[in-house]
Amino acid sequence: MAALGVALCMSGQAAAQDVQVAGQNEGAQAQEAGEDIVVTGSRIRRSIEDSAVPIQVLGAQEIEESGTTDLAEALLQLPGVSESISPQSSNNLIQASGLSTISLRRLGDDRTLVLINGKRAVSNSGNSDRVSLSTLPAGFVERTEVLTGGMSAVYGSDAIAGVANFILEDDLTGISLDGRYSFPEASGGEEFRVNALAGTEFLGGRGYALVGIEYRTENEVFADRTRPLTIAALEFDDPIPSTSSDGWTDEINFPGCYGVDTERHCLLPSFSGSTPGGVFEGDAWFVDGRWFNDLSLRPDNRPPGSDFYTDFDGWNFRPGRTNLPEREIFNAALTTSFELSDAATFSFLGSYSDVDTIYYTGYETLNSGDRLGDGSTIGNISASNPFIPPEVEETRSGSVSFNRRLIELGEQARINDRRTMRFIADVSGDLSDTLSYEVFGTYGHFEQQQSNPNEYNFRNARFALDVEADGSGGFQCADADARADGCVPLNPFGEGTISQAAADYIRYNGYGEQVREQYTAGGFISGDLFELPAGPLRFATGVEWRREFQETDGDPDGDLFAGANGVRDLNDGATRDTPNFAPDVDFDITSLATFPSVTASYEVVEAYGELDIPVFDGFNIQLAGRVGDYTTVGTIFSYNAGAVWKISDDIGLRAQYSRSQRAPNLTEIFSPPRPDGDGLSDPCEGLLPDGTGITGIVGDGAENADLGLVARNCLTEPGIQAFFADPDNAGDPFTDDQTGTQGPNAGNPNVQEETASTITAGFAFTPTFIPGLTVVADYYRIEIEDAITSISTQNTVSLCYSAEDFPNNRFCDVITRDGVGRVTEVINFQENLDTELVSGIDAQVLYRIDPEFIPGRFDLDFRYTHYFKQEVSFEGIGGTIITSSPLGEIGESEDEFRLALGYTNGGFRLSYTVTYLGGGVDDIAQNSDPLDERYFRVGDQDFHRIYMRYEFGEDDRFQIYGGVNNIFDDFGAFVPTGLDNGSSYNLSNSLADVLGREFYIGARARF
Repeated sequence: MAALGVALCMSGQAAAQDVQVAGQNEGAQAQEAGEDIVVTGSRIRRSIEDSAVPIQVLGAQEIEESGTTDLAEALLQLPGVSESISPQSSNNLIQASGLSTISLRRLGDDRTLVLINGKRAVSNSGNSDRVSLSTLPAGFVERTEVLTGGMSAVYGSDAIAGVANFILEDDLTGISLDGRYSFPEASGGEEFRVNALAGTEFLGGRGYALVGIEYRTENEVFADRTRPLTIAALEFDDPIPSTSSDGWTDEINFPGCYGVDTERHCLLPSFSGSTPGGVFEGDAWFVDGRWFNDLSLRPDNRPPGSDFYTDFDGWNFRPGRTNLPEREIFNAALTTSFELSDAATFSFLGSYSDVDTIYYTGYETLNSGDRLGDGSTIGNISASNPFIPPEVEETRSGSVSFNRRLIELGEQARINDRRTMRFIADVSGDLSDTLSYEVFGTYGHFEQQQSNPNEYNFRNARFALDVEADGSGGFQCADADARADGCVPLNPFGEGTISQAAADYIRYNGYGEQVREQYTAGGFISGDLFELPAGPLRFATGVEWRREFQETDGDPDGDLFAGANGVRDLNDGATRDTPNFAPDVDFDITSLATFPSVTASYEVVEAYGELDIPVFDGFNIQLAGRVGDYTTVGTIFSYNAGAVWKISDDIGLRAQYSRSQRAPNLTEIFSPPRPDGDGLSDPCEGLLPDGTGITGIVGDGAENADLGLVARNCLTEPGIQAFFADPDNAGDPFTDDQTGTQGPNAGNPNVQEETASTITAGFAFTPTFIPGLTVVADYYRIEIEDAITSISTQNTVSLCYSAEDFPNNRFCDVITRDGVGRVTEVINFQENLDTELVSGIDAQVLYRIDPEFIPGRFDLDFRYTHYFKQEVSFEGIGGTIITSSPLGEIGESEDEFRLALGYTNGGFRLSYTVTYLGGGVDDIAQNSDPLDERYFRVGDQDFHRIYMRYEFGEDDRFQIYGGVNNIFDDFGAFVPTGLDNGSSYNLSNSLADVLGREFYIGARARF
């Protein structure tokens, strides 16, 4: 039965490890001694074969054999565990760049509860509840238990998708030293790690202490020619047949293109029209040290009259940007325990983490169309500007539009310094032969300092481009107040023309700080209530208190110009409902998407209970319930009901239903609007004064809109009527001359909790007639109601103007138009909007064999996940419920698996691992025909690694190890810009490995 127990509850543990992880050893030893242990998923002391929920386990040896020193990267090899934020995918994020978080069942890192030794861990993010696994020392982790399924009844909020519990080493005596060096075949990415542990008993064995230190440094990986896909200047788009004098650029004739279509369908050149030398009026440009224009200086490779053509004359901005950041990580931990008496043992865990990351994200651009938060633009350069060179003057017909890369400012960067402290203290013991208790308290403190240098100030740039003669043969800024404030004239014409003083004047160095604190306290009692015919009725009951606190000191652009309280009004303290509310015209005046200041907190008190009821021999019912009282959302209730049936020594069944909640986090409730620019197609675009002209609107369910109603609603807007009243617009349809607007994200004090219904059911087959074989499979279904999200800017505006109750609805309330009808802002508040559903099956095959005819032992560990459904349902335009599914798209494959093969002989260990991720299309909704070559797709991806280890010396105290990751040097899926799932980073996706083939070697010693 012990084998069955391991299969049921610790199905992720490879039975063929040379040295089993402590969890499996403990289980075997407890079985032999007739004792019980506590496993993740319960506070009832029970043998590991008696849990109703599946757990995957990744032991310390498996983490080492994964080939990585990063816990998140190791866990991502498990099916069902996906990337949320990673160093590879967070290149240009503001607050979250450099984090390393996981998502269970693709439901998000804020629905994945991370525990350390069964206790909550403080968040490492100022804009969500997420734990960065790089703050945990991999060399200090004994094992990781990953439980998938709703567990809020046991652990509280955030456990909708499941729990990842990191169990730290607590029984090593002596000293362990481990050094490791890795290096990719391509440039950059070298890593060095040293890990040291020292443990000892004291006072005759009543006390124990263990200290662990880890230092890790990783060199940056830049986009360069050693990784050709990172600098490939390509996009996936619809080919355009140029006309007239630009006919030579006809993209339809590019290889792989199949004629003009309404959908993008081929790879085309992708360069930037923002060049280091500048492009002016679209028909004069400076590149490669010389001027060109469409008149006397046209390039030799095109006919007369040809303008600047981006994808031929533009600039490839990709080389030199960061694909993987420079990281320096220091982790330290102390765990100690002391037996105070026969009935009380004190335990303490303290840890400290310092994680520094640096990304370089390219050079900022300066554009005449760059828009400030008030809706105005920087504007064209005046025709009287004295810096206009003859090459531009020749083509100028008035003021000069421009597009210029700001090389002189230096490269933009995301520089983060994150420090985390966590403390856990508890007293536990036995009250009697059948009752035990624990009282605990925890404190977590996280702080982040972030610098974002070399952005630019829109308003200062506008002043610096408005230049006049100073009367002394020089030049000055035309605005006297700007001059008094240090304005320096800016010359954008040509490469290297911006002076250091001008660069310093327009440069904006962003900076922000964040603090998160978490306090918890609680206690529980567990044991046997009384005997039933089939065994003891077991229980656990307890209470917990938790306080979450956040303080964010936002970037100066979010404070000095918007008020320290983040309210964007000319009179700080006003709200949208205040009479004469006026948005602050200085809001968002830099190229950096800043975040506002906020101080917020909430508290929750919870009580919970669990029961394990033996019905008959081998069949137990397990119940759990938790009630929580939040200072934000009030009272919520979670519960589980499950059963375990050990039919025989060969097979066991288990099932559970749970009702779980996730209370909104601090950002979702309290965050002031955070600047963000979104695309927008105004539903009023094309409107004529008589109500005609609107031929369609954009948005989910737009086909259900009553266009006549849309027109009537649009005609009531004063700004649109002012547009029609302007003589210059006589006879013209309404247009706002913009393709986007400000779409700040904001918290909502009225948002409520999410609720998930989860079903899991599975079996474990351990045939006695095939020793060493275990087959496990589990079905799961998770449905989340009232999912917390926001309506997109586009849908908000379209829902407002297609509604019969216009303008008296929540959509119209968040839209601001200016005096000439332009949409200047749409606030995206958090709301309980969607229903999300995910279902699938997990399977695992474990097999260990010791063939007598071959020395040594062979083992196999195969883990497989198949997704049946992955859906989101929401109410679209016209009240229609729309259900969409990304299943089958890039990064959302139906199938994933991990296969590990191992061989052990004495001190020698060899393992080979392959991870498989299914490919997909870019947009499943558009991909009606899988064979249609117009749609972008990537193939299935598989990555291979090999690991070797040799132990020697007395008691095998010395060890050397090494391996190769990504044996076949496969950089993975190329997903460029122009795609829903792509970006100009090309390999910044979950199906890519930007590092490529990597070698590593290490040594370990125990004393």
